[in-house]
Amino acid sequence: MDGQQPIMIFGRITRGDGGPLPGAALTLCDLAGDQLDRTTTDEAGDYRLTPSTGGTYLVICSSSTHQPKASLVAVADRPLRHDVSLTGGGATLEGTVGASREGTVVGTAGVVLTLTDVRGTVVAVARSNADGGYRFADLDEGSYTLTAAAPDTTPVAETVQVPGEGRVVRDISLVSQLRLTGVVRSASGGRPVAEALATLVGADGNVVGAAVTGTDGTFDFPEVAPGTYTITASGYAPVASEIEVGTGRPSEVTLTLTPPALGPADDWSGPSDDVTRSFSGEDFGADAVPAGAYTNGHNGRHSTSADGPTDFRGFDADGGRR
Repeated sequence: MDGQQPIMIFGRITRGDGGPLPGAALTLCDLAGDQLDRTTTDEAGDYRLTPSTGGTYLVICSSSTHQPKASLVAVADRPLRHDVSLTGGGATLEGTVGASREGTVVGTAGVVLTLTDVRGTVVAVARSNADGGYRFADLDEGSYTLTAAAPDTTPVAETVQVPGEGRVVRDISLVSQLRLTGVVRSASGGRPVAEALATLVGADGNVVGAAVTGTDGTFDFPEVAPGTYTITASGYAPVASEIEVGTGRPSEVTLTLTPPALGPADDWSGPSDDVTRSFSGEDFGADAVPAGAYTNGHNGRHSTSADGPTDFRGFDADGGRR
């Protein structure tokens, strides 16, 4: 009939990011599986298929870089628009992950590699093979974060820019984590010092870790990257008690020392002229009092005031100021 629109199926094929996908192949089949028409998308991702009559048809869309998709399309006596979005992308990201030696990467097997997009969504996860190789295929164009993690190594995260199609090679160097162990001993007799605080400080001045020594004086830092560090050891925090000495009053006092804590110290706002003194575990024993301290036996407080026990800046028996 003159003026009647031709029967056709048309539309646009796009990638997962909404961009056009040129060169995608489209096949029109009837429900018996016979091919009726075939075409490819142009630079704008547009296509057109022409069935001979109206009816229900199978439209198959495929691409060498994306996952194929098939759809049932019902056509009447006028053109029908049918857009398709294919998942997967046109690029491949691959490379080798492992230790760096003499400017090259020696592959490490079993490294877990995670690829996330700009929204933080995990796109894919892979594990390196026996040679340290990995591969991500069918990636959409965009910016990704590639993370590599393995036991006894420091996790590595890198930004990777993936094009619309092609192959991107990115080798990843892992940094091994070493175990640092040691022992704290007294300077006078060489005896192990238990419950001392060992602190590891990096070359940049930041604290890398802290550990409390065991009964044998040993400490352990299980995950340390190669480099230069400063390690310090300190004993118990000083304690204080207040005591009044006189006829008929107690002449014996017991001080309880609190082991170092690895958590953050409690905030305290005290007098600006407060004077404190540090003692190590060698300065006093379980029943000893630091030199210059005035004590009593009933409340576990002392003062280091030079004028005697009249101006007390007190400490609780557990090491905290009062």
